[in-house]
Amino acid sequence: MTAFWPYDLPKRFTIPSYQETRPDNVIYSDVSVGPAKARRRTTSNVWDQSGTMVMTYGQYRSFLTFLSETISDGAAAFWFPDRLGGADLLVRIKEPPKASLDGNLWQVSITLEVLP
Repeated sequence: MTAFWPYDLPKRFTIPSYQETRPDNVIYSDVSVGPAKARRRTTSNVWDQSGTMVMTYGQYRSFLTFLSETISDGAAAFWFPDRLGGADLLVRIKEPPKASLDGNLWQVSITLEVLP
């Protein structure tokens, strides 16, 4: 069964840190005369979401447990809340998260690969 993002963790990235990277999903082919032909590479492609979440010590501990035990250090996909309020997105952690301590809060940077 696919895991869900833990209820006790933040549901969104901080606004200034949030980024989306849409896929390069067009193939161009040269032709002998005129502009290149273009076509869609696939109808379902992956794209990235990244940003920073602010977590308490308890939340960061919960995140580390989720990361290592539930989703096998990012190898397994999980359901993550959609930033726009739609249905949850099936995602996978794309690269190891980075965390730094800022006073009594953790700044955790995460890159997610949104799956079709």
